[in-house]
Amino acid sequence: MQVLIIGAGKLGRELAKELLKRDDQVILVDAKQEFLSLAENIPCAKVAGDMTDKEVLKSAKIETADVVCCVADSDNINIMATWVATKIYAVPRVLTRMYNPRKKSVFKALGMETISSTDFTVQAFLRSMEDEITVMRHRLFDHTVTYTMVDLPSELIGAKASDIKANSEQIIFGVRRGNSTFSVSEPIVLQADDKIIMADLS
Repeated sequence: MQVLIIGAGKLGRELAKELLKRDDQVILVDAKQEFLSLAENIPCAKVAGDMTDKEVLKSAKIETADVVCCVADSDNINIMATWVATKIYAVPRVLTRMYNPRKKSVFKALGMETISSTDFTVQAFLRSMEDEITVMRHRLFDHTVTYTMVDLPSELIGAKASDIKANSEQIIFGVRRGNSTFSVSEPIVLQADDKIIMADLS
C-alpha cells in the first residue's frame, strides 16, 4: 500500500515507522525542515514544501497514493490538505487528524474522516486502514480473546491457507468464504473474496 503522510511531526514519524514495518510504501511531506531532519533515519521518501500546494503533493506522488494521512500540527492545514487530496486527486482513502473539537462540524460538513487529537493513536490510523471487523469477543481465564475478520491481501490470492502468517500477538483462526468457515490446516486455495479471521489475546 502506498501511503502519503502529510506532516512529519511526532505522529507522522511514528506512523511512518509502523507502516514501514508492514512493508508499505511511505512518503513524508512537511514544510518544516527541522521535522524532516528528525525523520532522517526513517527509510522512506521525504518531500519538503507547502503541505497544501498541489505541485508539492504531486511530487510526493499523491496521484498514485492509496491512503493519505493528514497529521500536520494545524487543523487548517489538515483541512486544506484533505480537500486537495479528495477533491482534486480523488485519493481512495483520506484520514485526517483533528485538534480542535469545535471544528468537528467543519470536518463533518466537508465529509472528512477524522481522528480526534484527544484520543488518537498511531494504532487508530492503522486500524482504520485495515478496515477490520470485530466478529466475537469472549473471556478466557484472565484474558480477553477478540476475533476480527479482515480482507485477504491481494498477494495471497491463489496461495494455500497455511501460507498465511500473523505477527507474534495474533493467531490465524480460520478463513471465511461466503457462509462457510475453514481451518487454516485445511487444503484450500485462497480466493479474492475470502476473509481472514484472526484472534488477539489481551
